[in-house]
Amino acid sequence: MLKYKTHINKNRKQWITFIHGFGGSSNIWHRQIRELSKHHNLLFIDLRGHGKSKNIVLESNFSLEIVCNDIINVLDYLKIKSSHFIGISFGSLLILKLLINHNKYINNSVLAGAITSFNNLTKFLLLCLNLLKGILPNMYLYKLFAYIIMPKPNHKESKLIFIKEAKLISRTVFTKWLSLIPELKKFIINLEPNSFHKRILFLSGKDDYLFSEDVKRFASKNNLFSYISVEKAGHVVNIDKPYSFNQHVIKYIEENYYK
Repeated sequence: MLKYKTHINKNRKQWITFIHGFGGSSNIWHRQIRELSKHHNLLFIDLRGHGKSKNIVLESNFSLEIVCNDIINVLDYLKIKSSHFIGISFGSLLILKLLINHNKYINNSVLAGAITSFNNLTKFLLLCLNLLKGILPNMYLYKLFAYIIMPKPNHKESKLIFIKEAKLISRTVFTKWLSLIPELKKFIINLEPNSFHKRILFLSGKDDYLFSEDVKRFASKNNLFSYISVEKAGHVVNIDKPYSFNQHVIKYIEENYYK
């Protein structure tokens, strides 16, 4: 089973489950713990090959559904019948997948640095990443990827944290996760906004030039969706602007939980 950590608030029954992105770990949520634990019980999960789950084997038939089942297994083990979910980057895609196949476990969702389409630039970057994975050392690829998606000076902390976390991933795990790209492309192409029937807040940094405009268009196509653009933040909005991120999350969940 995946490794996880919890922060329990004895005065609260609601849970928030946090899903990190590719190359990250549950450590990327450290600036959310103090504020959000005042309002909810918190569950932080490390995906296979990441963080404390780095030694969990990735099977030959590794797939998005296996990743989602891993997450659900943790909730079942902890007897959490339902939870709010917060995801960042690739974690946002996993939550969309969970909403399709494991809807009953999810209350409201906050998708930060969400990905709802692959534009031409993104496709080109993924192609380069795939071609270079067998040539360049992982560290060079992580740094290249970080500087492309987090290019501005105010993204410095996000960049450094991403590189620090990503370099702990083995080359085998890195390659295995990259093998999900064809399945990811198919999943994203088939995303239909009106097929979702639960509330989602899309929280994007205004500087997230690769994904934010597509996310904004996607969010406008379902009345259950909300979209907020955070000033002076990039792709990893929870690190770039933690105070704004935390306040938006608290307000959104409090206002929408019983709707």
